[in-house]
Amino acid sequence: MKHILLIVALFVSMAGIGQEYGLPCADLDYKSAVASVSLFADGNQTKEPMIPLASPTKRLTLWFDLLGSEGKVLNYTFIHCTNDWFPTEIMRSNYASGFDYGRIDNYDFSRNTLVDYVHYELRFPEEEMLPILSGNYLLIIYEDDLDEDHIYFTRRFMVIDEKAIINASVPRYCDELSLSNTHQQIDVSVSMSSIMTGNVQDYASLTIRQNGRWDNASIGLKPSFVYPDRISYEHNPATVFEGGNQYRRVNFSNFYFQSENIARIYQSDDYYVVDYATCESRARKPYITYEDIHGEKYIYIANEGRETATEADYAWVNIFLRWPVPLAGEDVYVMGAVNDWRFDERNLMQYDYNLHGYLCQLLLKQGYYNFLLVTADRKSGQVVTDLIEGNHWDTDNLYRIYFYYFNAIKGYDELIGYTTVNSH
Repeated sequence: MKHILLIVALFVSMAGIGQEYGLPCADLDYKSAVASVSLFADGNQTKEPMIPLASPTKRLTLWFDLLGSEGKVLNYTFIHCTNDWFPTEIMRSNYASGFDYGRIDNYDFSRNTLVDYVHYELRFPEEEMLPILSGNYLLIIYEDDLDEDHIYFTRRFMVIDEKAIINASVPRYCDELSLSNTHQQIDVSVSMSSIMTGNVQDYASLTIRQNGRWDNASIGLKPSFVYPDRISYEHNPATVFEGGNQYRRVNFSNFYFQSENIARIYQSDDYYVVDYATCESRARKPYITYEDIHGEKYIYIANEGRETATEADYAWVNIFLRWPVPLAGEDVYVMGAVNDWRFDERNLMQYDYNLHGYLCQLLLKQGYYNFLLVTADRKSGQVVTDLIEGNHWDTDNLYRIYFYYFNAIKGYDELIGYTTVNSH
């Protein structure tokens, strides 16, 4: 009887954890030991974590480390979310089949590294626990009981049931002509004649995301025009984004080779240190084109014969921005997958009066990283690239576009269309 009650209690907590604990449907770390989380599809670290509903066993890969030498027995589950990333109220049995949770059994300890860590890997979903609806999902990694004190981190992923065709373009000129040299406008049309209803204006929702960012994503956009066989999203200020600049880049996959943009690499008693070359403002400088990976990270070691998962070491990466005086109303952050696109104390730059500039130390696993230096208004929280990096229409940004349609019978947002478009 006690065993039955335990299963029932666990099921209830699984179904309502998002609402019960106010758990945000976002990419968040809840434990300081969590490091180097990567969730991706098709074996490509920069590939969107998305699963086709028609092939739910086409799995995603999750990598992460726990700093230290103590291995933990960890579990995982997932919850269904709305198109604007809030927990849905539908029961778990309506969006997932099989067990309520799974165990992460694949882990190993670091070897020959200055910084100790335990590396974990998970391939999911598994046949014993499958999502059965399309839409947004939140992956939850936790220890022991599923409550707010035992959650280690959460990550977004998606399940798509492609029924719509999305066409997107970036015109040379914005509707607001004064922004045409600094901003990029995304024009979108969606063909969905087979499922269009009279409520398309209410049921259709579009999300546009610039590179890996969620802070400036346009979420829940409604159609500008509805045609018999398609809908369009045009002439909407919410589809206009700052152009920004090409991402700065650092590669320390080999500690014995000083690559581009690195001032020096050295080894202390306890860890490696990478000093990135002094950063200067690019706000008033001409645009220079070069390849980047749109702010993402790619973890690897260049040394042949060594295993990246457990033999890549960590380093403190020092990033310094020369700046004459501290800003009065803004904070400065290092933005990108270096901190999983979040803005917190880890990637907050501190002003150093002796050095006359902003400094940030990031503990990163060996590999290749992109980042920008951005400012966030202390009152509104709005993040902008203009003050430090500048804005250019010429910048090569990757836009991810998601199309949702509300299923009125089952009461959830179906993800039925997805595409990407490069600005250049």
